Amino acid sequence: MAVLAVVILAFLGVVLYKGGRRQAPPKDALVVTQTQDFASLDPALAQSREAWELEYATCAKLVDYPATGGYRGTRLVPEIADALPRISADRLTYTFTLRPGWHLSDGSPVTARSFTRAFERARSADLVSPAEPYLREVAWWKAHGRTLTIHLRTPAPDFTQRLALPYFCAVPDWAPDKQSDTLPSAGPFAIDRYRPGRSLVLRRNPYYHGSRRPTLQRIVYRFGAFSSQIRLELEQGDADYGVVTPAAFAGLAERFKNDRRHLLVVQQPTVAYLALNTARPLFEDNPWLRRAINYALDRPALVRLFGPDGAIPSDQYLPPGLPGYQAQHVYPVDGPNLAKARELARGHLRGGHAVFLACGTQDCAERAIVVADALRKIGLKVRIDTSPGQITLAGVRGTRFDIADVITRPDYGDPYGLVDKLLDGRVIRAVGNSNISYYASPEVNHAIDAAQRLEGVTRDRAYGQLGIEVARTDAPLAAYAVLNARVFVSTRVGCITYQPVYGFDLAGACLSSA
Repeated sequence: MAVLAVVILAFLGVVLYKGGRRQAPPKDALVVTQTQDFASLDPALAQSREAWELEYATCAKLVDYPATGGYRGTRLVPEIADALPRISADRLTYTFTLRPGWHLSDGSPVTARSFTRAFERARSADLVSPAEPYLREVAWWKAHGRTLTIHLRTPAPDFTQRLALPYFCAVPDWAPDKQSDTLPSAGPFAIDRYRPGRSLVLRRNPYYHGSRRPTLQRIVYRFGAFSSQIRLELEQGDADYGVVTPAAFAGLAERFKNDRRHLLVVQQPTVAYLALNTARPLFEDNPWLRRAINYALDRPALVRLFGPDGAIPSDQYLPPGLPGYQAQHVYPVDGPNLAKARELARGHLRGGHAVFLACGTQDCAERAIVVADALRKIGLKVRIDTSPGQITLAGVRGTRFDIADVITRPDYGDPYGLVDKLLDGRVIRAVGNSNISYYASPEVNHAIDAAQRLEGVTRDRAYGQLGIEVARTDAPLAAYAVLNARVFVSTRVGCITYQPVYGFDLAGACLSSA
């Protein structure tokens, strides 16, 4: 019934769009269409891909990734800092000097205090930011004018990379320890007007004088479109950018074949996996059933649901291209091994019922059906819940679910950025969890710490081997695909830059009419 409801809503979206009044996009603005509003506009709470694209347009940080595609876009560069940090011989003290003349969008100067306030908010018990684990090793910080000093308890080879995360944007020193959706920002654009659930307008920051040179005057978000509407809005030029369903992208790929100005496919380190809730009776202390699910999954069938050029099958926690990735498989990627899955599941089904949380879109529902069919063959009956907002509750400890369909990516180009948030039990909190299998193993936590003390290729390999070993033995996750980014923009968009860390560079887009 849930799937039928999704299909009906998609059909209604097309009918209502075709029968409604069309609104031409403003000539000076890039129009982004989304099904849902953002969960938060606060940089300390930015977690989704869409939120990171927004923050890349509005944020400025000590260091950042340049607005370019390919390998160059993964090389860290100073932004508000005048250079990469000076690091002490013992690798514990980082010193930054800020460039003069930077201002927030309200005209107030950016100082070292703008960043220590971001750190304080990351650690706030009231705000509960997902950034807190990235400051785990930090003992203290000190701001003095344009000089910022950060001291660690133990070395963290990837610490400078972490500071490029959106959570650590420059913020005013009065930023509260609660969600704030209209904070001034220091990036190319700033929030001008926000109507929750309806629209968001970003306007050029008049105080921005950084290296990026936007030509747009505004970026306008419109919320509430049915997923089926988004393709029509893009094709007819009523919107410029939006995420389309795999089925819709297949049609666009056929129509705009070889058109690289408006259709772009980019390999990304994005992993799709099932989180198996180890805090619930079905999977708690039950690695046999968790491994059985990994053997039972039909990964090629799941990959086909992402459409042409959408994904490749995988069973690894680290994606190809990320340091530490090792080209070996623990579980079958060319089809299920039901004999092995049934052997492992026998005697460990614990009643044989599971609750599957999936997002409310048609493509999520289709993947849930494929998973449920695969698990039925090993004796597990799956109830699919696609209620709006339910998948978000997977990050709330204590939510009653057994399996969640999750798509994630490393927060930066280091294996720690993925292994830590998926497997470290110390990052589990009341809300806002990234470890939503709620997997907590003291031995694995110790192995993460041991890998973090290493350097270079040795460190990368240690993380890669750790991911493979956890998948082989405990299997709290069932990775099934690595996704590509597929971008489609309207014909009036004259240029596309896909930043490999943050996604579509909204601030760098240009309009052919501009």
